[in-house]
Amino acid sequence: MEEQKFHSLVKALHEHEGMEEVFLLSKDGSIIYKSGEFPLTDDEAKSILSAWMEKEPSLSFQNFRFAILKNDELQLAAKNIGKGKGKGNIIGSITRGGDYLIAHTRDEALILLEWSIFINKIAWS
Repeated sequence: MEEQKFHSLVKALHEHEGMEEVFLLSKDGSIIYKSGEFPLTDDEAKSILSAWMEKEPSLSFQNFRFAILKNDELQLAAKNIGKGKGKGNIIGSITRGGDYLIAHTRDEALILLEWSIFINKIAWS
């Protein structure tokens, strides 16, 4: 995906209140683009993608645990329900090009599954 396309997707995702960080990962979990400067390491990105692909029960983002509630080939939906509760959601969708668009959201505007549907719609636009 070209950088300009990524930034247009980020703009569309920010249509709803509560969108935080957005990042695009390659098939091997490498960071292609980030929506801003936030601490996401290559190891953390690969761990998130691995948890998604391996159908793990949870993933870790910014040292918080997110329980994976929806996990299939096309979409990811995870919610922070453990220690540090209130840290929002991690949602993801595969793109037409086979990369992985992932976002961190706050618990505002949409519920988790609505966020999941929304990112899928944007990723495939």
